[in-house]
Amino acid sequence: MNFRKLINYIKNLQTVDKNIVTNLYLLSEKSLKTVILLSSLIALALYPILSNNIALWAMAVVSLSLFRLKESFDFKNNYQKHTLEVWYKRFVINALVTAVLFTALGCVYIYYVAAYYQLFIVAVLVGLASGATTSLSADIRVAIVYNSLIIVPLIATIFILKMPLHYVLAILIIIYFITQVMTLLASYSQEIRIKELEEEKTILHNLFEEAPLGIFSYDKDLNIIDCNKQLNSLFDSNREAIIGLNLNNLPDHRPIKAMKNALLYGQQSYVGPYTSIRGEEYWIESKAFPFRNKVNNTIGGIGLIEDKTKEHNALEELEYLAQHDVLTGLLNRRGFKNDMEKLINDPSHKELFSLLFYMDLNQFKGINDSLGHTIGDEVLLSVSERLLYSLGHECKISRIGGDEFIIVVPYVSHQEDIALNKANIFSEKIQNIFIDPFIIESLHLHVKSSIGIILIEPNYTNIEEIIRHADITMYQAKKSDSKISYYNEDLDRKQKELFDLQHDLAYAIEKSQLDMFFQPIVTIKEDKLFSAEALIRWEHPTKGLLSPIDFIPLAIKAGILSQITWWVLDTVCKHIAQWKKENKWQLEYISINVNAQQLVEKDFPRKFLKNLKENGVETSDIMIEITERSLIDSFDTTQDIINMLRKEGVKCAVDDFGIGYSSLSYLKRLSFNTLKIDREFVKDIEFNPKELLLVSTILDIGRQFNYRIVIEGIEDQKQKELLIGLDEELLYQGFHFSKPLDAETFSERFLKDPNKEV
Repeated sequence: MNFRKLINYIKNLQTVDKNIVTNLYLLSEKSLKTVILLSSLIALALYPILSNNIALWAMAVVSLSLFRLKESFDFKNNYQKHTLEVWYKRFVINALVTAVLFTALGCVYIYYVAAYYQLFIVAVLVGLASGATTSLSADIRVAIVYNSLIIVPLIATIFILKMPLHYVLAILIIIYFITQVMTLLASYSQEIRIKELEEEKTILHNLFEEAPLGIFSYDKDLNIIDCNKQLNSLFDSNREAIIGLNLNNLPDHRPIKAMKNALLYGQQSYVGPYTSIRGEEYWIESKAFPFRNKVNNTIGGIGLIEDKTKEHNALEELEYLAQHDVLTGLLNRRGFKNDMEKLINDPSHKELFSLLFYMDLNQFKGINDSLGHTIGDEVLLSVSERLLYSLGHECKISRIGGDEFIIVVPYVSHQEDIALNKANIFSEKIQNIFIDPFIIESLHLHVKSSIGIILIEPNYTNIEEIIRHADITMYQAKKSDSKISYYNEDLDRKQKELFDLQHDLAYAIEKSQLDMFFQPIVTIKEDKLFSAEALIRWEHPTKGLLSPIDFIPLAIKAGILSQITWWVLDTVCKHIAQWKKENKWQLEYISINVNAQQLVEKDFPRKFLKNLKENGVETSDIMIEITERSLIDSFDTTQDIINMLRKEGVKCAVDDFGIGYSSLSYLKRLSFNTLKIDREFVKDIEFNPKELLLVSTILDIGRQFNYRIVIEGIEDQKQKELLIGLDEELLYQGFHFSKPLDAETFSERFLKDPNKEV
């Protein structure tokens, strides 16, 4: 600390320290006795010259000194008498008054004595100032002011009196005064530095002892010199067992390298596992620093050790949860991708084929919907357990979502044909786990799967493409009889074509590529026109005319089915309005197909009825056909909406009846107008009497619930005759009477003359 900084510090010091006040009073006791003795001797020496004047001066000094001694006694024995600030002020005032009294000796009485006595007074005052430097050193401010009050006037007097050698004497006293002040400042600076060092030492000691880290020091030979309590606590040891221990003798040498290198290269660190002397496992984070002396030579090191075991275990658990399925404990999608990263980066992948099986459970949604998610979860858990048991640890099994599983068999062969053979073996193992029923809560559930199989070629590294190939292969497997499919490039090509088609479909309405066709629905006995079904077609610029089966699934997947349905309704309404305007309308209704899921679209009934009204179409002119499958999947959410539409006069029909899973249970709950029997039930009635019997049974059920029945897909006269034999009141549609026709052709052929019988 430089002197300017020190002086500023003294100047700005506002607080009164108890230690300073105490030291001032204690040190003053001895000095005051000296002052009493000194003033008495001065009075005796100068009495012959100054007589009563010096006697009065001595009495004043002695009286003040005795009062100050009494103050010191009171301070020691009755400290509570005044506040610390009052005690300090009283001391300072008394001390400075004492200095003023002695100043009078050097500024007043000195003029009345001879040169010999003048020198005597100068010597006494300089000695007094010197003594005050020591007795008042507890407070540098008081000491400097005290000395200044005595010395500065004395120097001025010396110059005025022109004493012998007065210049020399004055300069010596000035030098002396400056030296005293500098000594006081240096002493105070040293005290401050010592205090700072003590504070730093205290802080370091407290840090060393109370820090939440294990801290130890060691010498160049790696012998531990000192350690704190936390280190003892951390490793459940005692100080005596650690001090003097050589780091090389620790059973676990993993962190020791960092301790050694710190002595040579500076700060080092180690993060990882550590086994203590007692054999306990930890996860630690340690740092080591070199310890150097004043000449910058390394004399040892300091080690810091933090126990990260809990944090490490928690992070490992979080990482496990992030990569594993909560229900089954298998790898989840993230875990699967990380595992695939390891596979493709392994040197073995450069030469060996691996296998990937993408498996999906068939009809699992039905289990969830009919039996509940608890049963569904138990099925998933049982499937995962059977997979683990049957396939063993060489396979990596993941559940990537819902009822979809991926099994990876790494590095099976160098040769593709051997890899294919092993793929067959593993696929058979996977299929075999579904042979026995899953017994859950006394239920015997027969579950099957669809499996897409990918041969991962050596050195192929695109994981996203592998997953995509597996996905399209699995969906291909769902369509096959064996429920197993191997990936080939044709599947990828078809998928690309579907994607392009889906992209084109998004602009089909905007580019006016959609068209509306109508297929007549007639009485089976007389072929009399009754109604018609509106069927959408897409005139694709390169693929030609496409039927709904080619693009409606794509519309559902792309989320644009709603746009198409509203286009169909608007177009049909415009045709109906036009035919009514031309006085050609003679149909009971025109039916349009609506997916049941669209019924729950916001404000569907309001928008539907608004469209009819804006086009001048009656609600009885339109029938909504809903496929049985979509109706069953969404029955609970759509029932109220269907009832709302029916109350407004909108007819509803169950389309493709008979291909669902719970048909009869829903017929009773529905109050639709019409039941449309799917073409699958009539295509073989000419050759298979059982099929005809099945149709007869369905007709009986429909009549029982008062449904008007429409048969779809009548292709020839023989089919028609067989159905007439079952029920002459049936309605039908099919190529036997007419294929779907564009609006103009349909109008010309069937709507020319309202009175004409077809």
